[in-house]
Amino acid sequence: MEKSSKATWIRWYEDGMSFATMRESHEWAYSVIYNEIGNLYDGYKTTDEKIASSLVFELVRLNTLTGMKYEIFSDYENVNNRLVFMVWVKKYETENVY
Repeated sequence: MEKSSKATWIRWYEDGMSFATMRESHEWAYSVIYNEIGNLYDGYKTTDEKIASSLVFELVRLNTLTGMKYEIFSDYENVNNRLVFMVWVKKYETENVY
């Protein structure tokens, strides 16, 4: 898979949510942001690593169960001495299927 840069076309969703447990993070990611990625937004930024990893898990799961719908990318950057985790998707181009 080629590396997709965090280009200006990405519509980011940011909300500042943070949870104490992985269970809470997964529940929130699955019920809120999961439904908006690829529809209203292309990517999600968070300082909570648990939310980012839960979102990646659910997006990979979606691709596994329904076929390749999105190319999924993740990265992080240091902003003002805080890690910001980013997850973004790109609609899968069917002509790249092997």
